Parts: sequence; C-alpha cells; structure tokens
Amino acid sequence: MSEFFGEVMDVMFEKELDNAKWTMAPAEFASPVIVRTFDAVSGCNASIILASLGFCRIYINGERVSDAAFLPLHSIYHDIDLENMLYPIHDKFTFRAYYSVFDISKLLKNGENILEIHLGNGFYRQSERVAEGDWRYGDSLGAKYVIAISDGGGDNKYIYSDLTEVARDSAIVYSELFTGEIYDARVERDRNYKFAKTTEKLLENTKLTLADSPYDKTVNSISPTLIYEDGERKVYDVGICVSGYARIRVFANDSDRVVVRYSEDLNGNRLDFCSAGASYECRSGRKQIMEDIFIGDGNEHVWEPTFVWHAFRYFEVEGDAEPQTVLVIHSDTPVTAEFNSSSPELNWLYDAFIRTQLNNMHLGFPSDCPHRERLGYTGDGQICSLAAMTLINSKGFYRKWIRDIFDSQDVIGGHVSHTAPFAGGGGGPVGWGGAAITVPYNYYKVFGDKTPLYENYDGMKKYVNYLISRSEDGLVTREEDGGWVLGDWCTLDECKIPAPLVNTLLFAKYLGYLEEIASAIGKQSDVPDFKAIRERILRAVKERYYDESTGSLASGIQGADAYGLYAELGDERTRRSLVDKYEALGHFDTGFIGTYVLLDVLFESGYENLAYKLLTGHGVGSFGYMIDRGATTVWEHWLGEGSHCHPMFGACAVYLFNSLLGIGQHADSYGYERIVISPKIPDGLDEAYGSILTVKGRISVRFKRDGKKIEFTVEIPEGVSALFEFRGTKELLTKSENIIHCEVQYERYN
Repeated sequence: MSEFFGEVMDVMFEKELDNAKWTMAPAEFASPVIVRTFDAVSGCNASIILASLGFCRIYINGERVSDAAFLPLHSIYHDIDLENMLYPIHDKFTFRAYYSVFDISKLLKNGENILEIHLGNGFYRQSERVAEGDWRYGDSLGAKYVIAISDGGGDNKYIYSDLTEVARDSAIVYSELFTGEIYDARVERDRNYKFAKTTEKLLENTKLTLADSPYDKTVNSISPTLIYEDGERKVYDVGICVSGYARIRVFANDSDRVVVRYSEDLNGNRLDFCSAGASYECRSGRKQIMEDIFIGDGNEHVWEPTFVWHAFRYFEVEGDAEPQTVLVIHSDTPVTAEFNSSSPELNWLYDAFIRTQLNNMHLGFPSDCPHRERLGYTGDGQICSLAAMTLINSKGFYRKWIRDIFDSQDVIGGHVSHTAPFAGGGGGPVGWGGAAITVPYNYYKVFGDKTPLYENYDGMKKYVNYLISRSEDGLVTREEDGGWVLGDWCTLDECKIPAPLVNTLLFAKYLGYLEEIASAIGKQSDVPDFKAIRERILRAVKERYYDESTGSLASGIQGADAYGLYAELGDERTRRSLVDKYEALGHFDTGFIGTYVLLDVLFESGYENLAYKLLTGHGVGSFGYMIDRGATTVWEHWLGEGSHCHPMFGACAVYLFNSLLGIGQHADSYGYERIVISPKIPDGLDEAYGSILTVKGRISVRFKRDGKKIEFTVEIPEGVSALFEFRGTKELLTKSENIIHCEVQYERYN
C-alpha cells in the first residue's frame, strides 16, 4: 500500500499530477535515469507523487525512496496496435496508470537536492517475448511526478516534471523482463546525458490512479547449496522453487563476464530450461532463457538484477563470482492460514499451492506462471481466487485485479479478455471471462465488501449479454472470430469434454452468483431475468448432452457429470455415475477447471472418502505423481508438460479448509457474519489442523481420531457465534475455544 505524506487526499494527488508533464527519456537508452535538481530545506515535510512508464526506482540524493522491488503496478497504460496480436482482438479497453506516494522528508538536505528516476522496460517496453503477439506499448520510458514540500506553516511548494530534466544512460545496457539483464560496470565511467522529451497525446485517455495493492518486496532470503562444479560453472540448489533472483559477489577482471542462469529443473548436472519457456524464440532470435550478465570493470561488486525477477529452483554461475544469497520476491501479501495433517499429500498440496500462488503474485495481478508467460490469465486467476483470498492477506491485491478485469473488458460489446491486464493470450468464453463475476463474488463472500459489486455490476450485466450474443440454441458456442474457444484445459489426455457443455454450465453456475450479487446491492428486479436465462440454458444443455436413460451428461467424459451437478443439473443417477467412474479410475482425468468442480461436488455430496482418495493418489493424474518427482510447486499439467510453477490445479487447496475442516459460512452470509463449522472427514485421515484469518478474526479447527472417537477443538473469534455440524451432531459455539467429542464408524460408505 502507498506510504502517504501526512493526510493529503488522493484527489489532491491526482489534481497535482495533472499539472505535471510526462517526461520521456531518449529511446536509445536501455535503462535511463531521469535527473532533476531542486532546492529544499532539511527538516521540512515532503512527499513525491510519481507515475512511470516502465519499471522505476526513485532516489533522492542517492538514497532509495522505497523498498518496493518493482514499481509501478501493472495496467493497460494506453492504446496500442492490436493488429499484431496472436489472436484477433478488437476490444476497446480502459486505460490506467498507477501512481505512488512516498514520504521523502528525511532524505532532503539544505540547498540543492537531486531526484533520480531509474527506469527499466518492465511490461511497458518488453519486446523480446512475441509468443502472444509482436507488440509493446512504446519506444521510450518515462515518468511524471510532483514533489510536494511544506514548511509546516501552511506554505506549500510544488515541483512538477516539466521537461527541464535531463536523462542519462545507466550501467544496465539490456533490460528485458522475460530474458534478463546485462549490467556493464564500465558504463559508469562515461555517462551520456540528453534532454528529456514529452509524450502527452499518447496518454490523454489514461486515468491516473493511486496504487492500492501491496508492492512487490523482498520477503525472504535463502542460502543456496552448491551441488555441482566443473571448473567453468557452479550449479546451486535453492531447495524450493521461488520467484526472485540471486545476489552475487563478483570478482571479475576488466571486461570479463559473469553469467547467471536460472531454471526450475535439472537434466543431470545441466540446467533444464524447457518448463520456463526455452522453446520460445524471442524477437532477437535468442531462446527465452532467464539469464543475467555482469561485465566487470576490475573492481569487486555485489550485484543483483534491478528490473527483472526470475522463477527457479536451480541456478548456475559462470565466471569469477559466487552467490551471497537468494532473494525471494513477490507481492507483500503475507500468508494468514495454517494447515497440517497426518497426510503427507495434503500437507504438500497446501504448501505447494501457497508457494506457487505467491510466486505468481506480482505488480497487483495473479499470473499463470512467473517466468514463461507472466500473464494475468482470467481462467487460472478466477479458479485460484477463492483459495488465495481465504489463505493469503490479499484483499488489496484482488481489489486491484478486479479493476484490471473490467479495464480489460470491451467497453462496447462486453467481451472479457483472457488476460487482465490485457496482454494477449488464448482461453474461453466463461472458464476465462467468467472472472468478471466469480472474482467480485468471491471477494464479497470472503471480505464482506460490496464496493466492487456496485462499481462493476453494469459490466457484469454487459458480460451476460455478450455471452447470450455468442450462443446458439441456448449453448455458449463461440467467442471472438479467429480466437480460442476453450472449455476445460490441461486434461490428463486430449481434451474431449465438449466446450459448449463446460461454458454453458459454468454460465449457469455464475448466473446463480449474479442473482446473489443483485440482491446484495439492491438490484432485485434483475433477479427474475437471471433466473430465466439460467433455466433456459440448462434446458439447452439437457436437450443436447443429457442421457435420460442413464442420467449422465456427455457419457461422463472428463468430469462432465460433475459440471452438471455443480450447476444443479442431473439427479442421483448422475451423482452415482460420477462416483462409480472415479472410484474405478482412482485418479483425475480432468483439466484445471474440472478438477476444482469435481472436488467441490464430491465434498458437497458427502463423498469425502473418494475426494480424499483422489487427492492423495500417486499414479498419473495425481498430486502424488508430482510429489514423487520432486515438485515443490504445482505443475501446469498432470504429466509435467509446460510450467512447473502454475497454481491453477492447486486451487483445490481451499477444500482442505472449507470442506475437509468445514470452515465456512451460512449460504446467505458474507464476510463470515454467520459461521458454520461442518467438517467432512474421510475415514483414512487420523488428524488435521487448519486456521484462517477472516475479517471477523481467526477461525481454527483441529481434530484427532482415536478409534471410533474424534475430538474436535474449534476456535472462533470473540463475540461471534458459530454452528458446529458433524454427522448428526449439532452444537452452537459461543466461546473462543470449544471442544467437541463425536463417535463415528470406520469405512463409512459415502
């Protein structure tokens, strides 16, 4: 969250920024520094209000202003040429640039002071990765700022960016988010200064917005282990997959090079770059490999990259250098949950999801992977949103990402992009675009805050109308011409579940959410329309895919029956078909959406034994398969294809809390106003403990089995009541710690 100067209002910040000019450095500078001198008096109150195009670090008199690893928050900065995108897109977006406010009072001195704004490409001028399209926002990097100084007596002085600045090049001679940095220590000897320029017209439709999401910060440091050395290079193991980079002590002679490369995996004693994007060719012709280079000047240096992060477990160092430590960097969103149990597989699922999700939380948006694509995919993001909101202190983070989703919605037709902030990418109509409903709904459910519902309700209705316009005979069958129309994604084998079935049943489910949203914000008059649409499309699915003789949908392929039950279509035969199939199969064959839906249906239907069996298996199509191959983060695909740091399959970790331990709410409760503790404990699990920090306070559940007896210890926040329900036992909980004893039978048939 921004560090405020005094109690100055956000409106004043934006008003003052309007008086400043966007000041741009020459395009030929790889990582420029914009320099401004100004007069001040030490001891006065002062703040800087700054927005930038490209990553930035701010210095006053050589001192860094903030410990934020990367500024600013990512957004759709302004209009770009969409003709070069991989998939056709003709949407009209909402443009936004985030500004930050920092207190600089203690950094000022009497007389002349120096402001330096060091800039790197970030997403704004990223040009190497072209897999989603050959595009970037602009050729030049820049910033606009206001320095506000108060003498404490009511006199205020404002210093605006006004093109009196100069720009110089820096020792960073190459800065690309997807491939790394090159730092040439010799450049510091001969700096090249030029006057800055402006680019006002490009940003005339860009809304300046105060940064309201936690910044990226260094949250941990890890000592790596040397595991291989051959004289030319040293290979290190961090022990877990992290996002960040290594801090290196360099002893290189003049013009000697030190090279640091990063990967998730090893192939023998060599780094294996495949899972992190090495199969992609960049604009320059090089492969997309995470690599930083230091060119020495004969002096010893402690060096780390400035404007890139990497995601890795292993790294190698070539040259005369050694690592000091590994810095773990992601959004400053602390974990607020705890979980452990007698099941190593469930413990791994929790740990791996948390680690994977945090690795993918940067710049105020959740990415699909923190290396290869780094895109805010709305499919991955919406599936993981409930788990992330429940287990991580992420209210501000998701408040900002909801804004991204609607900034990435076509203002005319209502289409919701597959990535937010929009940056290309493929997906599907509802499994991706449905984030426009599910993420605000989950936000309200977890935090009890209606603000995003009020702000974006019209956008949600526009999205509903868009889906209707892309339907045939009641089924959602298409999206934008020439684009992807996915249903599920990353099924164990070839994806055969019909995309119209997936998209239409998800649409029906989300219309139910929209009915609740409408009622919550006083739009009850819209509820009958949503009900009518829902009934109509469910009839269409039934007519097309439902087998009256068996009660199954699309022959139950890849979780099709679970989708039906999730949307309240089907009967007990449908449920029995689903259970019989997965009892016999013994593992997941579903994609990332279907896995989440399947487990929801099994837990809610009382089949926790089967859910547990699937969650703890070790064959193909299981998390145990990942565990047995040394995974410390969740894979993109059951068999290990693609990224090895993709949170989407791990979204089901939320069921450890709201299903297995039963930490939940009454159906019409939001923000944990009416707590319900309803554990669904499988017969094979002997003990477990979990807690979450809610807006009402911390809730925890612990159970331990002793023969046929189970002892529960339930803690609820002071002053809040809760209902405990477990296999016929019901108790009202009214104090902070409650102990309940129950007797159960083993081998309970679900």
